[in-house]
Amino acid sequence: MTIIIDTDPGIDDAIAILYALQHPRLEVAALTTVAGNIGLSVTTRNAGRICALARVPTSVYAGAAAPLGKEPRPETGIHGNDGLGGVEFPEPEAAPASADAVAAMVALLEAHPPQTVDLHCLGPLTNLALLLERAPEVARRIRRVIAMGGAVDEPGNVGPKAEFNIAHDPHAAAAVLAAGLPLTLIPLDATRQLRADAAYIADLRATGQSPAIAAAALIEAYFAATNGAESRPLHDPCVPLLAEHPELFRIEERSLDVELDTGALVPGPHRLNVAMGLDADALRTALLEGLAR
Repeated sequence: MTIIIDTDPGIDDAIAILYALQHPRLEVAALTTVAGNIGLSVTTRNAGRICALARVPTSVYAGAAAPLGKEPRPETGIHGNDGLGGVEFPEPEAAPASADAVAAMVALLEAHPPQTVDLHCLGPLTNLALLLERAPEVARRIRRVIAMGGAVDEPGNVGPKAEFNIAHDPHAAAAVLAAGLPLTLIPLDATRQLRADAAYIADLRATGQSPAIAAAALIEAYFAATNGAESRPLHDPCVPLLAEHPELFRIEERSLDVELDTGALVPGPHRLNVAMGLDADALRTALLEGLAR
């Protein structure tokens, strides 16, 4: 399965990317970056650092530096000033590619047969919205979009009903939902069910594999804002995990839209598949096995 990962690394982004880069059935054609958790220069550097640690030479393309029509609002309180919770990563082995993210998406989608490339969105949907604006017919070549974002029945994490990725760029999210792409959304309703404890961190370290050890350190950084029993939710790993293990998610069809003022998901005309639950134990096992390859 060929995928493009659109991302703003980000602690949980890094875990998701490490899992995808290690997985034999996921061919990561590129990482495209977007400003979200932290500024674009940092998210782009982090994407290269993650590839360097995984020892998988993957092209990195810098994308949108700001949301559509509003100021960026980074989340350094959770992810730290470096975006990776202070966890040590090697420096990128190569500079980011010269093409921007949207141009890279166009080239990769045109280079593959239609309906053979998936897009995994781990951050705000700005780059995908720009692709839809600049090359809508090329965007139709995407086989499936899996995106982490939103809150449906659960409370939000940046507002009463708003989740960070959607609220960071609600105009982009609204454009994506309206485009009619084959989209599966993974909101907080599902991702909050996937957390890790100290025993899981020990199991990751016991594998002796660099990606698993790095993931253990990243999850430890995620304990800082909790009571210490479990980590913050492992939001973004749900995206590649759903790609590989759809049977471990409860998918429902919902009709939704985006409230532009708040970034909240609200009832609307756009029907899409939404993950409303998951098998946390089985997914933790799958994540550990993937990181330990």
